[in-house]
Amino acid sequence: MHPPGAAGIAEAIHQGRHSDPAAGSHPVGCGVAGRLIIHADELAQMWKVLSLPTDLFNSVMNVGRFTEEIEWLKFLALACSSLGVTIAKTLKIVCEVLSSDHDSGPPRIPFSTFQFLYTYIAEVDGEISASHVSRMLNYIEQEVIGPDGLIKVNDFTQNPRVRLE
Repeated sequence: MHPPGAAGIAEAIHQGRHSDPAAGSHPVGCGVAGRLIIHADELAQMWKVLSLPTDLFNSVMNVGRFTEEIEWLKFLALACSSLGVTIAKTLKIVCEVLSSDHDSGPPRIPFSTFQFLYTYIAEVDGEISASHVSRMLNYIEQEVIGPDGLIKVNDFTQNPRVRLE
């Protein structure tokens, strides 16, 4: 269960992430449309249009030490970390937001994306050793990930041998 208001933030992030300015799928055409880098001003405008809390935006910007050009996945991870109490829950939310298979099974993302996000969130958190992160990623890659190279939410939330914290 997400904290109060978290579902709205996650859904707004999700809608903003997948909107395509050219297609006009959002009233003002905001979104990142698959870009890896987004400018701070554009992201602030998108945040405002989605009616998300300004203090949360400022907090994410400060924690991430973001400047003018922002790596979208890092920003998304930190925004979702405000919703998830744990790293596993944060990664679950990010996976749900990024998954393109909303109607065809459980949310899943490329393992390489998961690896990037987990490493980044653990680094920002500062309480998880790099060796623990490496062990978990090696285990997941060797024992969990199938030939499609995708990780499902259950692979890291329901597997007793995977402890991300």
